Amino acid sequence: KDASSPTASVTASIKRFLVLIKTGRVWEKHMKKRWLVLLLMALVLMGLPAISLAEDVAWINGKGYASLESAVNDAQTGDTIIVGKGTYTLYKKGAATKGKDLTFVGQGVEKTTWIIGAEVPDPNKSGTEYNSDYSFSGASVTFKDMTLNSYYSKEDKNKSGYENYLGFAHTVNTLVDSCVINGVTAYWGYTSAAFRNTTFNAPVGGYALWSYSSAIMTFDNCTFNSSGKVINVYNEGYTPNVTVNFNNCTVKNTDTSKKAVLNINDRYVSGFTINISGKNSVDGITADNMTCSCLFGFGGKEKNPENV
Repeated sequence: KDASSPTASVTASIKRFLVLIKTGRVWEKHMKKRWLVLLLMALVLMGLPAISLAEDVAWINGKGYASLESAVNDAQTGDTIIVGKGTYTLYKKGAATKGKDLTFVGQGVEKTTWIIGAEVPDPNKSGTEYNSDYSFSGASVTFKDMTLNSYYSKEDKNKSGYENYLGFAHTVNTLVDSCVINGVTAYWGYTSAAFRNTTFNAPVGGYALWSYSSAIMTFDNCTFNSSGKVINVYNEGYTPNVTVNFNNCTVKNTDTSKKAVLNINDRYVSGFTINISGKNSVDGITADNMTCSCLFGFGGKEKNPENV
C-alpha cells in the first residue's frame, strides 16, 4: 500500500508499539498481553495482515532483526543495538564489526547473557590466544545491562575448571557498564578498557581478569567476588607503560588470600602506572609482604630490578 495512506500509517504505528512491547518498555506483563490481543483483533477487523515480532531478537532504532549478526551487519558505527532476553554470541559468526564502534544493551544481567568465545575452549590451544574471541577485531564495543560469560566449569577436571588467555582479542576500545562478568578474561580493548558498576565473579583459584592487552585499564565502582586472586597486572612486553586505574571498588575474597588485589608482575615490561583513588573496600585479602598493602603488591616476588 501507499506509504502515505492511513492504512500504512496505522501499520507503522502498530509496528512501533509492538517493538516497545517486545523490548519491555510498555506496562506490566498482564497489561502487555491485554493490549497485544486488542491490537491483533483490531488488525483482523481492519483487514490488515497480522504482524509478528516473535522472531526478532535485536533492534536498532526500533527496527527488528531475526538474528544478532544480521543486526550487527546492518549497524553503522555509533549505533546502539538493543538485545532481547536470551543467550547470545558473535563468536565465529562472521558478523561485520571491523572499523565500527557499537553499543549492545541487554534487558538486565538476569535476562541477557553474552558468551565470550567458545563455550568449551579447544584443549590443543590451551595457554595461547587462539581460544580467545576475535568477533570485535579492529572494532570498539560497549556492553551494558547484561551478563558476560567466559569459560568456567566446576566439572572440568582437566585443569582448575577455567582457561587463561580468553576475552575479546584485537579490539580497540572496550567499555563494560552495569554488567556481570563470570570467569577469567585477559583480552579487552588494546587502547583502553573500562569497567563501570560491574561485578566480577572469579573462578575458584583463578583471577577475575588480567590487565594483559590494554594500555589503559580502568575500574570504577566495581565489585570483585574472588577466591584468593583478583587482578593479574601482567604484560609480556607487547604493551609498554600500562596504566591501571582503580577507583571506589569493593573486593570480597572468600578463600585463602594468595595475592594483593592488584598483583603486579613487571618482569617483561619497563613499568606499570597504578592509580588508586576514592573509597575502596577490601575484605579477606592479606597485605603484601613487600608493599604492606592489600590493594597492590608483587606476590612476594622481587620486583624487576630494572624498574626499581
